[in-house]
Amino acid sequence: MRISRHSPIALAIAMVLSAQGAATVAHAAVDGALEEIVVTATKREQKLKEIPMGISAVAGDDLVRRNETGFVDFAAQVPGLSLQASNPGQIRLVLRGANVGSVGATVATVIDDIPFSMTGAQTNGAVFGANIDTYDMQRIEVLRGPQGTLYGATAEGGLIRYVTNAPDLESFSADVGAGGESVSGGGSATRLRGMVNIPLVDGKLAFRASAVQEDRPGWIDNTELGRDDWNDVEKYSFRASLLWQPTDNLSARLSVFRQNLVAHGRNTIRVVGSALNAQSPPDNKFDAVDGMRTQTGVATQVENDLTVYAATLDYEFDSFSLMSSTSYGELDLPYVNDATYLNVVPGLSYGDFFAAFVYGEPTQILINQTDFLHKFNQELRIASKPGSTLGSRGFDWQAGVFFTHEVTMLNQPVSAISAITGEELSPPVGGAIIPSGLKELSGYADFTYYLTDQFDVSFGARHSKTEQYSQVRTACCILFGPGEDFETLRSDENKTTFSLAPRFRFDDDTMVYARFATGYRAGGPNLPTPTLPNPPLLKPDSTENYEVGFRTELFDGKLSVDLTAFQIDWTDVQVLSIVQTETGPVGINGNAGEARSRGIEWNLQLRALDNLTFGLVGAYTDAKLTSDASGLGGAKGDELPYVPDLQTTLNVDWAFGSFGGYTATAGASYTHVANQYTDFSPSASVESHVKLPDYQTLKVQVGIDNGKFSLQLYANNLTDEDAYVGYSNSGGAGQTGLATVIQPRTVGVFAGYRF
Repeated sequence: MRISRHSPIALAIAMVLSAQGAATVAHAAVDGALEEIVVTATKREQKLKEIPMGISAVAGDDLVRRNETGFVDFAAQVPGLSLQASNPGQIRLVLRGANVGSVGATVATVIDDIPFSMTGAQTNGAVFGANIDTYDMQRIEVLRGPQGTLYGATAEGGLIRYVTNAPDLESFSADVGAGGESVSGGGSATRLRGMVNIPLVDGKLAFRASAVQEDRPGWIDNTELGRDDWNDVEKYSFRASLLWQPTDNLSARLSVFRQNLVAHGRNTIRVVGSALNAQSPPDNKFDAVDGMRTQTGVATQVENDLTVYAATLDYEFDSFSLMSSTSYGELDLPYVNDATYLNVVPGLSYGDFFAAFVYGEPTQILINQTDFLHKFNQELRIASKPGSTLGSRGFDWQAGVFFTHEVTMLNQPVSAISAITGEELSPPVGGAIIPSGLKELSGYADFTYYLTDQFDVSFGARHSKTEQYSQVRTACCILFGPGEDFETLRSDENKTTFSLAPRFRFDDDTMVYARFATGYRAGGPNLPTPTLPNPPLLKPDSTENYEVGFRTELFDGKLSVDLTAFQIDWTDVQVLSIVQTETGPVGINGNAGEARSRGIEWNLQLRALDNLTFGLVGAYTDAKLTSDASGLGGAKGDELPYVPDLQTTLNVDWAFGSFGGYTATAGASYTHVANQYTDFSPSASVESHVKLPDYQTLKVQVGIDNGKFSLQLYANNLTDEDAYVGYSNSGGAGQTGLATVIQPRTVGVFAGYRF
């Protein structure tokens, strides 16, 4: 049992600005029924229960009530969503098992109508999705399975869409809140947030802004640097929006979003590992070497700095609507890695190698990498009005064009630092600068035809043309010799995706559907090296999704059942691969093998009493390679990495009393995660495809709310589970391994006031 160095937080709470600051009971509607949810992820307003595909929505009230401010917090509320996260600044999103550890994203992230995930595969888009703070959020929508028809590349596994609260044209509102939390055996931190909504011209013009300043406490000590709780996190988020509606038919919204997240250190500790012999790991390889401590002489850090500007215009014609969305964003991703203890060969680390054979003194090897992304998007869309017909039958349709232009720069210098003086050693190790760019132009259409009052069919198609370029500029000296500017490489792709979804409604509360859909991820030019100056092109990979679903509401809407069975076939899978050359192995992006993911997803909600709600969400997923992939280091039948066979969460929400105008609430979420594996590796010195131990977590919260003032106490990981969510057999000091651990028991308090 860990011993806390800090007493539990006792904070004096000041008033602060929040349209969603209070804890609320889960979604009550008339007669105690569950609330009906309307979503827009399909690019038109639809009731969630009527959409013929795997879809989830997490309401803003629920996010606040459960203190779910980012991916790591709300992932357990989405069936089929799993994460690979070494820290809050680097998180790989995985939906329905689409993961083999490659650099391109398989899950798209969208803010309102603004796509902001990297389309190209030349930077690390897979681990840098838009991890937006969820404060003042209307809801988060998750589409599971390929969404190539509506969202194009990077959505071959699915989509996460943030729906922000638009300015309210009619009334002033404001909300402020403050709180803090403490980690068992670790540090303490605070959180401040505020929101204000101001109508400037009654019914015509309004302004809304929200801001969050949040720190996350650390709990891992760095013994080499002598720093306690060094893996703390700082985050600042600001969002502002101006809505103008001069007539009932026309609206314009201007938005700006800015978020900066800095994760110091990493959520990793030293474990026994198998650095000396990866092929014969010891039975105690997961044992911690020195508790919640790590050892590195480099102040590692990851920063995620995102800025987005957007303008959206909507005009309602008599028979259709027109939407234009224009956005520009910048993403700066500097991060510092310590490669000192990584092995050249088993038993010999890079630090020892350079110290013995190059510099003659103790040496630290530092990778100081920065990714830059500049992304412009333009979309025009027309859509039918509700009640449109073709002949005598209902006919909903939409069509649009989409253009995106990405410019990226990947800067990868490697430095050798004297462990004695702290100065950079000479000759330089070298590195590379990789400028690249992408242009995509797409056209899409989607329609639903109602053959009868009970049976309808949806069909959609999209054609995308993608042009890319990439170049490599190497720098002197040790890695690449004197340095060289390689020729710019280019590629052109054309890809068509489509979807088909028949649906049968027994009545207004019960339906069954089937869906076939395809998705893809862009290929592109590979990166030349001195030993492989003309590498092969990276081909696009693609997914085919087959699913059937059943949804119903029973007992006057008090019980909702959402069940989905799916199979995804994945071909030409993009991987981090190794090509053998005359001078040795070279790592590139490649295509290797095929994979298949099958599973069942569930979302059950029961309002047992007017003040008591139970929920069960989760998925069973069987995701495996269906052919050998030697370049990946995987064999037919191997499970895909960081995809639990079983992940499920039980939620309980209870309003247990009223007094003096206050409502008292309580809630708990219990999550079970079983049978997930680490990444593949073709290297004999790396322990590939390691099964991680199963784990469970429990979070609870209690609160009071009188409509103005709210106070909430919460505890995350209440049982203080020591769970591993990542593992490497080497990379730790002294020929040890590294394991990524979840945050220990965390207790906190938060108070808010609404004006």
